[in-house]
Amino acid sequence: MNNGNYYDNGNNNYPPQPPVNNGGDIFTPGPSGKSRGVAGLLAIFLGSFGIQYFYLGKNTAGVITLIVTLCLCGIPSILWLIQGILMLCMNQQDFERKYVYSTSTFPLF
Repeated sequence: MNNGNYYDNGNNNYPPQPPVNNGGDIFTPGPSGKSRGVAGLLAIFLGSFGIQYFYLGKNTAGVITLIVTLCLCGIPSILWLIQGILMLCMNQQDFERKYVYSTSTFPLF
C-alpha cells in the first residue's frame, strides 16, 4: 500500500522517496537575500544584458556579459539561457555557494 511517502517496487521494499518540492520556495530569498527563482528568470529572459549578475551583486560579470553580447552580436545568449535553467534546477545552498558567495569574478556554470 502506498501512503504517499513510499513507492511500491514490486517486492515490498519501500525506500523513502525524496521530499517533494512543490515549487513554492524557489522565489523565497535565501540567507543572502537573493532568490534563485528571480536570478534564473533574469538569466533566461535578460541574460544577454547581464542583469542576473547585477542582481547578484557581481557588477564586473554583468559588464563583461554586456560587452561579450555586443561584440558577438548576441550569439552567446544560449549560454545565459542554459545558466538560467540551471539556476532554477539547483537547490538554494548550491545556488548561493556558486553565484552569491563565490569569489569568482564571472561565475558562469
